[in-house]
Amino acid sequence: MSNPTGDRPELDPHIAYCGLDCSGCDVYRATAFDDDDLRQVYAEKVFAQFKIEVEPASVNCHGCRDERPKSGYCAWCQVRTCAIDRGYENCAYCPDYACEKLDKVHAAMINVGKAVDGVASAKINLEAIRRERGLG
Repeated sequence: MSNPTGDRPELDPHIAYCGLDCSGCDVYRATAFDDDDLRQVYAEKVFAQFKIEVEPASVNCHGCRDERPKSGYCAWCQVRTCAIDRGYENCAYCPDYACEKLDKVHAAMINVGKAVDGVASAKINLEAIRRERGLG
């Protein structure tokens, strides 16, 4: 078995609809590396933080924009559903950027430590895409 905290190769960025980079997600990494130790560590972390039991074998995700099943919050994310329904690569391209749904998801990310200087890392990614593409 591998060491869940050991060095891993860099994964290519996979920007979710909300702007989160899936390549940094524990579930995405466990799937990409097919690593049962990472799955177990994730399941233990979820239980410790939220008191929710997760079967390690169910910890699988190929990224937000992949059609295969999702784990955790991503399985029922309203932002994901909205972007798919509207046909956007991610929310950076939406004329309604940044909507209330997206703001709520970004606020939740801040609360679980997915932030830099109090700004959701996903929002930072979307803002960079908007600047690069001249979207407002």
